Amino acid sequence: MATITSGGSIIDVNAIVSGLMSVESRPLTLLAQKEASYQAKLSAFGQIKSALSSLQTATDGLKTATKFSATKASVAGDAGFTASSGAGAAVGSFAVDVLQMAKIQRVSTPTTGTFTPAAGKLSIEFGTVKDDGSGKTFESDSPPRTASLEFEGSTLEELRDAINGDASLGVKANIINNGTTKQLVLSGTATGANMAFKLTGEDGLAGLSFDPAATAAPTDPMYSVQAAQDARIRVDGIEVTRGKNTITDVIDDVTITLTKEPVAPATSLTGTLSVSEDQSAAKTAVEAFVKAYNEVASTLSSLTSYNAETKAGAALTGDSTARNIQNQLRNALGASIAGLTGASSLSQVGVSFGKDGKLSLDSGKFTAALSDASKDVASFFAGKDGVKGFAATFGARLDGFIASDGLLNSRTEGINSTIKSLTKQYDTMEARLAKMEERYRLQYSNLDTLLNGLSQTSTYLTQQLANLPSIGKS
Repeated sequence: MATITSGGSIIDVNAIVSGLMSVESRPLTLLAQKEASYQAKLSAFGQIKSALSSLQTATDGLKTATKFSATKASVAGDAGFTASSGAGAAVGSFAVDVLQMAKIQRVSTPTTGTFTPAAGKLSIEFGTVKDDGSGKTFESDSPPRTASLEFEGSTLEELRDAINGDASLGVKANIINNGTTKQLVLSGTATGANMAFKLTGEDGLAGLSFDPAATAAPTDPMYSVQAAQDARIRVDGIEVTRGKNTITDVIDDVTITLTKEPVAPATSLTGTLSVSEDQSAAKTAVEAFVKAYNEVASTLSSLTSYNAETKAGAALTGDSTARNIQNQLRNALGASIAGLTGASSLSQVGVSFGKDGKLSLDSGKFTAALSDASKDVASFFAGKDGVKGFAATFGARLDGFIASDGLLNSRTEGINSTIKSLTKQYDTMEARLAKMEERYRLQYSNLDTLLNGLSQTSTYLTQQLANLPSIGKS
């Protein structure tokens, strides 16, 4: 019989309860594993949605028709201009001569002496300086464009600020210190011959009167620093004038921006403007689409794979939703677009599936398709005359997956509902097991106390019997 000291334990309560609870908690472990698997599915669908969203962005990049008929402009020679071209520009070369740039009118107070303003009125009238051979005249616009300023100050700075504070005047003011005196310079706010302006000053501003058709010296009350003029260029020998240095209406879908003019009058700066196809934007957009799809394909493949060696599946192995997405994407990519007169499928423009199930772009075939008007690649991707192109139809398919009411949201809502239910079951079972453990611990603690008491009684009786005289002794 075991001998123990007072207060010791006969049985290992902790070990017994731990063993019992290990058996009792197996369903809890299974619930935790089940919840973990659903959490893994939720994460996996999150990865798929992210990849599909990136694919949607790349698909949207194919919706702009001009991207597939883009051109680029280049300028050669001592041109005096830059150029850019749009999708509708005709491919070809143009000889462009810059004769003069468009300029604003600029006038100033005299270079000597000091003009001191006082209270008065300044009227501004816009028009054009004409020269019929017998002399220059200023002709006001019809209807007249006029503006006026009532001034109450007494310094050039106050006058400058008053002019600049009224945008309706159509002129701006600056003060230039030439080292001898301060000059008030008034400048038009727009270029072109029809932006010449005539000044009429009254009272304290009478000294600001100026007629752009008159000849004035720098010592006169007001003189011309620069006359308003139009830009003049020749395109393939044809001379044109425009009121601005950015010219958009001489060659269709080509913008010519003048940057400098010849130093000597009656001369020109000559350059060659060339317009050519620019396939870079289209190729970049299609390459981005191919890359985005392949990332989706890789994501789906890894999340639905099965490892035969370890006999372990991925988070979505055998999942019908993932398999459905895979099949729908492949079918959509291989489908033809009805109603278009040019290319009707991706394979016809150089985009096709490889043996690995991923897309690839044949650059040579794609370049040839872009250059072939009969393929009308722009319409294939962007649509035409009410017929939706590939980008719109494929984008709609993707919306069915990732929109708020799409397939993925519906699937993840179901998973979240299941996880919520499992969590509730787990909490309920955990609470029940806690009470069970408490009950087991109490039962075996009571048993231990009982056994401990019996052990002590046994020990006592053994000791008492040992002290009794042996039978038969005298």
